[in-house]
Amino acid sequence: MMDQEGPYPLSQEFQRVLLSTAPSTLSPILDSEHDITPQNRKAQTDDDLFDLETQTFEKWVPFLRQSVDKEVLGQVSEELRNSIDDNFEGLETQFLQDSQVSDKLKNSIGQVARIQDLIDHSLLQDVNDLQEKLTASTNEVITKKQIYINNKKTSLKISEATILINKVLQILELSNKCQELIVEADFFKALQNLDSLEKIYLQEFKNYNFQFLREIYGSIPFLKSTIKDECINLIRNSFNSNLGKNLSDVGETVFKVYNEELVPMWLEKRDSMKLTSFKFNSPVEISMRDEVTLKKTDLENFFHLDEFHDSILIFKSLGEQDYLISEFTKEYNFRKIKLTDPLSYKKSPPSSHKPGDLSNDPFAQLLTMDNLKEFFLKVLGFLLYDISLQRSTDFIFVENNYNATNEFWDGLMSRLEPYLRFFITEKLQTEEELSAFKDFACVYVAILENYKLNIEPLSKILRSLFLKFCHIATTAFKQEFDVLLNDDDFMPLTINDRHLYEKVLKICWMKEDELVKCQDAATNENGEFFVTLPFSPLYPMTCTLIKKTYTKLTYFIGFFYRHDLHKLSNTLVATIDTIFSKVVNEKIRAKLDTTSREEIAQILINLDYFIIAAKEFSHLMSKENIVQNPTIEIRLSSIKKYVESRKYAETKLIELIDTKVSDILETVELDWNATTVRTEPDISIIDIAQFLEMMFSSTLVNLPYSVQTLLIFREFDSLTRQFLDVLLHGTPAHISQESVLNFEVDMRYLESIIPRIFPTSGDESPNNSSELQSPMTAASPTITGFGRSTNSIENNIKSLEATFTELKQCIELLKQENFTEYADPEIRPRKYPRVKPEDASILIRKAQVHSSSATALEDDSRGSLGADSSGRDLSSNSSRIAKFFNRY
Repeated sequence: MMDQEGPYPLSQEFQRVLLSTAPSTLSPILDSEHDITPQNRKAQTDDDLFDLETQTFEKWVPFLRQSVDKEVLGQVSEELRNSIDDNFEGLETQFLQDSQVSDKLKNSIGQVARIQDLIDHSLLQDVNDLQEKLTASTNEVITKKQIYINNKKTSLKISEATILINKVLQILELSNKCQELIVEADFFKALQNLDSLEKIYLQEFKNYNFQFLREIYGSIPFLKSTIKDECINLIRNSFNSNLGKNLSDVGETVFKVYNEELVPMWLEKRDSMKLTSFKFNSPVEISMRDEVTLKKTDLENFFHLDEFHDSILIFKSLGEQDYLISEFTKEYNFRKIKLTDPLSYKKSPPSSHKPGDLSNDPFAQLLTMDNLKEFFLKVLGFLLYDISLQRSTDFIFVENNYNATNEFWDGLMSRLEPYLRFFITEKLQTEEELSAFKDFACVYVAILENYKLNIEPLSKILRSLFLKFCHIATTAFKQEFDVLLNDDDFMPLTINDRHLYEKVLKICWMKEDELVKCQDAATNENGEFFVTLPFSPLYPMTCTLIKKTYTKLTYFIGFFYRHDLHKLSNTLVATIDTIFSKVVNEKIRAKLDTTSREEIAQILINLDYFIIAAKEFSHLMSKENIVQNPTIEIRLSSIKKYVESRKYAETKLIELIDTKVSDILETVELDWNATTVRTEPDISIIDIAQFLEMMFSSTLVNLPYSVQTLLIFREFDSLTRQFLDVLLHGTPAHISQESVLNFEVDMRYLESIIPRIFPTSGDESPNNSSELQSPMTAASPTITGFGRSTNSIENNIKSLEATFTELKQCIELLKQENFTEYADPEIRPRKYPRVKPEDASILIRKAQVHSSSATALEDDSRGSLGADSSGRDLSSNSSRIAKFFNRY
């Protein structure tokens, strides 16, 4: 902005300076007008007309510089223009009033006219000159433009030719590069170059008639075909490198990592962390595996499949993926056939052989442990290769069949299964061989399971292995048991070694009260260790053998077997049940055909303990069941078989005793026409009594009390019935009263041995006949306290004596002089309740009239029988009994 004083004061002063200098400026101009002639008009220029004097310009300079310094020169000029009217107002009048000026004006009119003419002429000449120059310039421009247009067309053609030549060179380079890439086996880049070449040709040269380009374009299908062929060859070469010996190496490497590293690591961890209930390849074991070790099984370490990826990209680009899959499938199937030769991997079963008839099969002839392991490891390598290939190629080659590897494996196993069963049946004959193959197969199953392959076919084989192992273990048990059974002495086991005794107690199953009594009676009067157990040595040895066999069976399936545990449990239970029933029970039962009472009695005792063993083993197997289910309750069916055998043994023993008693009874010859009354029993009756007493007090003393009681009741009941039958039907039509009294003496003697058969707490029997008792074993179940009390013994004695009631009532009836008592309805129910009417009629017909002497003898015999019979020394008859037994 300007100051308040400017620009007007400055302009007015500047104007005054201008006005003051104007006359001096205009004078030369006006004067020069007189001298202008047509000749020099042209020479005079506008600059000449407006030349300023130096002094005049110097007067203007301060004002101009001031305006420039203040940067208001433009405004000053504008203000000067605007103030012209104001500054020069009245100037015309002033000029007109000035005579000098007026004269000059008059004189200048002509000059002005001349100047106007001069200007008009000069301007016309200039216009003409300008017109000529303009025309010449226009023509020149047109000419140059035409030249420029021509040059531009030529340049454009040159550019187009350059581009075309570059594209031709690009096609040539692409063609050359494509062939180089094919030679270098970089087929995907070669195909990309071919695609670029084809696009460039179709877009740029399709309408050009370049023969060499047509030939290059015509070679594209050939090059593509070459690429396809070379890709297929690469796949074949990949198969050659990956499906050859490499498969066995891969399978062996992976198997070694599992078998030699993962398995020992888990065994160590399981024992240290007390994880015995968890098996190898269980989720717990897998979660605790060492990652560094697992990396050794990474499939990328073994197989390189880049050529498959390139082939898929190439054939997908060519739109011929189906052709690739078809060619791959053909080659792959050929490799599978070669892999499994001489065994076909197809699912169809052997057609040239009947099931089980594989002895002439070429593959079966190669079946050895080493060959089979080698075959399985090679198949494992192929399975891992197939898994790696299909996963890395997104299952394109199997048309998204995610179960393709399993289908191959299932088909192979369906064909291989008969051979494996043949191998197990015919080739594996020892427990060591079965265990070795089992360990291999179990690790193999673990690997398959970790790679999500079907393990059911091999699980069946593992179950077959366990069945075969059970069969061999059962056979081995049978052989050892035969030796034990043949060497057994069928005598109670006597032990004088405390360590051995404690070992036997740990091995054998016994009743708790028996264990207590055994421990209490383990030391004899001299302080020496001595104990006699009721069972024979066969029982503890068999228990040891069964436990050993059971441990062997459970160890066989304990570490690896994880699947189908219920089936394995059933097999295990069935095997133990077979050992108990088919081996032990049946062989012991076969021994019952012997005629030795001692052996049968000892077998019966053993069977009683084997029943305990079978029950306890059932509890043991329930507690330690391999299914690890606490609700499972196992009960061996052999328990029932032992019970049946025990009953059969009882029956055999009863039959044998009955036979012996019957044989002895056949030697009894009673005089039914006797005329004298005996005070002592007949010798044959004494033999019978001694036989029964010795049998129950020595031979059968170790039998369970219930069996003993049963046999005693059975024999005395049979004995009384036979004597009653002799009395009714084995006597003459008429018998003497003396013979009846003698018969009564005999029966009373037989009845008197009953108390001696049931000993009480080590005391002498009621009739002081303990000298006939055999010493009892310390742990005998018949000793007081082992299941029976004194009261029960007394009750049994009374019950046993009751078996003589009917016989005694018949004898009493025969002794009567008057038989009207039996006919009396009031006396008969009270005195003869057990005598049947038909038997009474028979007896009455046989009776004879008594003599007084007979009655006296009867009274004497009643008084003397107890003392004489109980105090009689029976040792004189022992030789006779021994001779009798020697006959059998």
